[in-house]
Formats: sequence, structure tokens, C-alpha cells
Amino acid sequence: MASLCACMAALAMLLVAAPAKAVDPAETQTYIPFGFIHNEHGPVLVDETLEQLSAYGIGQALLPMPRFKKDGTFKLSRKEVRTIPQWAALTKAYDLEHGTDLVATAVFAGKVKKQSLNLEDPAVRAKMLSGVETVLAMGIGGVQLDLEPYPQTPGFLALLEEIDTLFATRGFTGRLSVVAPATVGRWSPSYLAAVTARLTQVDPLFYDSERKTASTYEQWVREGLAYYSANADPATRIIPALPSYGTNRWHDTSVENIATATTAVEEALAEGSRVNGAGIFWWWGFYYDEEEEGEYEGAPDRATWLTRSLAVPFTP
Repeated sequence: MASLCACMAALAMLLVAAPAKAVDPAETQTYIPFGFIHNEHGPVLVDETLEQLSAYGIGQALLPMPRFKKDGTFKLSRKEVRTIPQWAALTKAYDLEHGTDLVATAVFAGKVKKQSLNLEDPAVRAKMLSGVETVLAMGIGGVQLDLEPYPQTPGFLALLEEIDTLFATRGFTGRLSVVAPATVGRWSPSYLAAVTARLTQVDPLFYDSERKTASTYEQWVREGLAYYSANADPATRIIPALPSYGTNRWHDTSVENIATATTAVEEALAEGSRVNGAGIFWWWGFYYDEEEEGEYEGAPDRATWLTRSLAVPFTP
């Protein structure tokens, strides 16, 4: 019933404000809820979600994979062995039927703290690479790495090179992206350049900033985008993730939201930054209002995304 209400609300929003379509959907993305992938909801939910994503001009559906274990091992449950290929196949079928270019992207997460993933160990990287290859064989259209705290070692660069080699060996032409620090200087200019030279797309995360006013948050976003523009590889797409979810101790919804983030992106572009598109963290907050939690009202974000964010003159 909650899902039906959300769909009806979204339809009403679409009727009130037709979405602008300036941005290429290939340059927009959102994070799909974990439970949509790791529980068997069937093809109806997948098709409904794809339709909703298309209506909001979002082309990359980021699907959370199980975390890498500390030795690099990647394991799928029996359910996931069924649901991941289903998402990949239904996404391709939706594209064929509707003439869209939606992409199901697998997000591989892991911790690189002490006693966790040691990216300097070739054996660990080999197991991680095997996990990526397993999911590629299921028909996934893109790969994103979410390794935190953000790696700052040669091992991370080696892993990216090994994934690039895997892509070339398999003839895989989908995007390789990584989530990246928004704060200026977390990755040095030379390290940021080295990372992005091995990617198709980089996704700095502009949320959980702990900023207390909209102006300081917008400044943080502008400074981050200027830093990426100056130091990222020119061929790598810069797709910042914008916030749409409930309040926590790091995130004030009156400060961090789609409206303030869109303003910051517009200002960054006016200042000469290179921004190729935008993402939303995350679909559960943005579209479903976080449902049973009752902590978030996403309607203002949805309206802003439709009327302003999609019309931003992003860098081609």
C-alpha cells in the first residue's frame, strides 16, 4: 500500500511539473535500496522501479552488492544469484521496449581500515577481481567501487588497473566509477589525477557534511567541485552525489537537500567548474520518503529535481 501511495504521489508530481530534460540520463544516477536487490520481490517491482527512474530522468541504477570480506572474498546468497541477473535482464528489456538507456550498475563496497581489506596484497585484489567478474557474467552494465575510508595507497591504483584489464579482456564497455571524498585535499591532486585516469566516472559524495547553514554547505560543494575540475583526468566524468534522506547527526535536511545542492552545482558551473551530471543519495529517501521510518518528506526534493536539477546546464 505504501508503495502504491508513493507511485500515485509521483504520478501526481509528474502531472503538475513536467520534467526538464537538459541532462543526458547517462549522467544521472541513484542508489537503489539494499532490500530491492537482496530480497526476491519479483519482476513487477523491478519494472516499476525502472519506470520511475525513467520518469525522473535517471539513467544509472546503482545496485548494492554484498560487501567484500576482509580477505577480498565476494559471496552471493542463493537469492542474489537470482535477483542480480533479473535486474540486469529486465533493465535491458526495458531499454529495448522503451528506447531508453538505463544501466544496472553493481556497487562493490568494502572497508580498508586495519584488519580489513589490504589492497596492497595481490591475493586480496585477485579475490576482489574474481567477484567483479562473477557479477559481470550476470549481465551487469556498470561497476562502481565504494571502498571506505577512501584508499590512498598504490594498491588501490593497482586494483583499478586490474579491473580495467578485466574489462578489456571481456570486451566490457560499461563504466567504471568510484565514490570519492568531497572534502578538498583528502586525495592529493596527484593521487586524484592517478585514480581518475583509471576510471570512466568519479562520484564525490556531497552529503553528511555536518554544515549548519545552507551557505556554508553550498560553499563546501563549490570548493569540492572546483578541486575535482582542476585535478581529475579531463576524460573522466564528474557526477556528484546530492543528498535526499532523513536527518542524522551529520546531516541537517534544512541545509543539505536537492535545492541547496542544485544551487551549489549551478554556482560551481558559473565559476568554471566541470560538472557532467548529478546523482541522488538515495532512492529510498527521495522517492519513498523512507516509508515506515516516517522521518523524511521527499516531495520538495522531487519537485526541485524535476524542475531545476534536470535543467542545469551540465558540462557536455
